[in-house]
Amino acid sequence: MQQLSFDPADPWLDLLGWRVAVQVVTFENLYGLDPARVSTNGGGDRVSISCDGLTWAGGQERCDGWARIDAQQIEGGVEAVVSAGHSRTVRSLKLLISGLPAGDVLGDYWRPWPVGAGLVLNYPFPLHTPLVFLAAPDGTYLYFQSLDARVRAKRFAFFERDGAVTGELIFDPAAHEPSTSAQTPPWRIGRCADPAEVVARHLEHVARAYGLEQWETRADVPGWAREIALVVALHGMHWTGRVFNTYDRMLEALRWTAERIEGRRVLAFLPGWEGRYYWQYGDSRPEPRLGGEEGFRRLAEGAARLGVKLMPMFGVNCANSGLENFEQWGAPSRLRSAGGLVFQGNRPDWDASRARDPGWQAWLNPGAPPWRGRLLEQVSRLVELYDLPAVFFDTQHVWLNDPAHPVYEGIALLCGALRSRFPDLLIAGEGWYDALGALTPVSQVGAPERWPEIFGRFCRTFTHLSAGDPSRGSTGVHELGQRAFALAPDAPHWWPTLTVVDGTLERAPERAEEVIAQARRYAERYLP
Repeated sequence: MQQLSFDPADPWLDLLGWRVAVQVVTFENLYGLDPARVSTNGGGDRVSISCDGLTWAGGQERCDGWARIDAQQIEGGVEAVVSAGHSRTVRSLKLLISGLPAGDVLGDYWRPWPVGAGLVLNYPFPLHTPLVFLAAPDGTYLYFQSLDARVRAKRFAFFERDGAVTGELIFDPAAHEPSTSAQTPPWRIGRCADPAEVVARHLEHVARAYGLEQWETRADVPGWAREIALVVALHGMHWTGRVFNTYDRMLEALRWTAERIEGRRVLAFLPGWEGRYYWQYGDSRPEPRLGGEEGFRRLAEGAARLGVKLMPMFGVNCANSGLENFEQWGAPSRLRSAGGLVFQGNRPDWDASRARDPGWQAWLNPGAPPWRGRLLEQVSRLVELYDLPAVFFDTQHVWLNDPAHPVYEGIALLCGALRSRFPDLLIAGEGWYDALGALTPVSQVGAPERWPEIFGRFCRTFTHLSAGDPSRGSTGVHELGQRAFALAPDAPHWWPTLTVVDGTLERAPERAEEVIAQARRYAERYLP
């Protein structure tokens, strides 16, 4: 974590027993409260702290502006709303809390993270929901929670200072709604003995805010999906053009599987089905080297006869910038940060050059009408042409506070348009955060380590496509390359998963049978 090289001279204020400060950030500078112009009103369990002037340059300069905290006591803590205004567009509002005890932070997926030299947790990804805990030495916990009802950027930052921990609760207004004033959703700061109670209350807030419904009753889950006990990941073509499975070999693998478990229990996931993995994103169609249109039709019809459901993979926010007419549909849709930086993603080393420089790979915003419209028509055409029962959106969890179009709302529009055309279509995706679970009821990344009910009550997951296959630990089309084979965890929200690359079933039939046996146990234990 980077820090200022000087004391910002923020006035520290008593907020119902918590020591806090406020900072206001525009796209040009950082501002604090003018200590000479702070006033406090209220008493008892409610207080308002107002300031009608700001400082900058670490308190050396003053300027017009204002800030306010409205707070009330709640059981075990305080609920506070911060608002502020400036002559320039407000980028961020920060509520700082000092004097916190040392301890690990339960952050992304509620895994423990040491504060160390500084820790920043970003919602909506990888922080799955805006609720984090600080484990105190006495066995109790402090919690920090946002009660927003929209997907907007929050950051939870922690660092050590003066023998204690300081926390920062940071809120960014939606960049596509620029304003010279801003107000945070309610922040809650409190102490608890059992985090599970706070999680339970937070889960109810999230469900109300985003309209989450339980898996057993949600309208966007077709009946057949509630019978799934096994995902077979059939890898097609690597970025380099290396073929793992043609369409005919995929069908052979599904026949082998259906001899061992009912086909209605099987969902066939198809990464790299449309040709060179990622390289073909933006122009999805059956790949000639895998069998072309006729081969893909044989796969689709053969799977249907077996009772198996097919789920091809699509890039929801990536495309090859060398595709025809990219300047018309791709360039205006490039994904950008609130400050205008073009998003570069994780820059995989597709070609093993060790340069990690995929300049052809454009990250696009599904909120942008040109790209969303192109993707909608491509997916719709393929669903209709091959009677596909499910689709999978890669990297749909990637989110930026794009100043042109809101990302989450764009995915919601895409999913809504698809469901209006195909009411029984299952829409799945790679990553997950709380609100995204309302759009894609199945994802590959879900279920935090602690309190998994925030995911499992509403959604299902299966093993990520970077899983190693049973024969040699190959990750197929995924850039990781190698990973040890392992069975999926035993949990009702986690579907057993079999990764199939070239030679998997021939070289390691016993290990593949282990996955089938796990799927049969899953069906007996968790399915009607």
